[in-house]
Amino acid sequence: MTKNKISVLVIDSDPKSLTHTTKLLESNTSVCKIDSAEDSDKALFKMIEETPDMVLIEYPTKGNAGKELIKYIKTKLADTTIIFVSETKDYAADAIQNEIFNYLLKPVPGEELKKIINKALLIKQTNIRTRINDLIESTQEEGKIKIQTTRGYFVIHPDEIIYCKADGFCTEVVLTSGRVEVSYIFLSKLEEMLRLFNFLRINRSYVVNQKYIRKIYRGSYNVVLSHDGKEYEIKGSKTILKDLSNYETNI
Repeated sequence: MTKNKISVLVIDSDPKSLTHTTKLLESNTSVCKIDSAEDSDKALFKMIEETPDMVLIEYPTKGNAGKELIKYIKTKLADTTIIFVSETKDYAADAIQNEIFNYLLKPVPGEELKKIINKALLIKQTNIRTRINDLIESTQEEGKIKIQTTRGYFVIHPDEIIYCKADGFCTEVVLTSGRVEVSYIFLSKLEEMLRLFNFLRINRSYVVNQKYIRKIYRGSYNVVLSHDGKEYEIKGSKTILKDLSNYETNI
């Protein structure tokens, strides 16, 4: 996603209300992607792979995962702006207890939504600048990056990473040493960290180090990575891989 636009997830069980909110978002040039879910259960599954910049949550939440959804966003997606949307003001206290300070009544008012979108965009741009500065500082010092894992963190040079694979709430980091580290960082966040080091996201679940690409099979769009005699074959996206013509291919 571009740093000048935001992605939004709308959770609403009322089709009429969902259509109204979606139209408001579609008309805003600062919004680049809109996704939706009818309840908290479906929303939680969507957010395993996606990291929306803003989430509008119908409240009280429908489904069985309302508390888990809010906790997940606040702990795993700390940069995401949360908005409660309700039929009544009666749940404003619940929003404050959850430390959520964006509260809108249905039908969602366009001007208020626009203000929140502008704030969410500013938060995203500020966080991106901070992360880039931190990354530049770390790479200038030692050419390495720090990755959080289930046991703490490890510091490594990007060339030691062959590929990263999304695995539910975690990401597997496959290293040239043969070791596999499990990180709590989402694949999209790792992709952002590694993009400066010639890494490429070849499908929804994989980010690969282009240094280790040996073959691309154009017929199946499979990518073969190789290191120290060991090969890893991964299914790639046709859209992404069709422009990679510098590698050995097999039609």
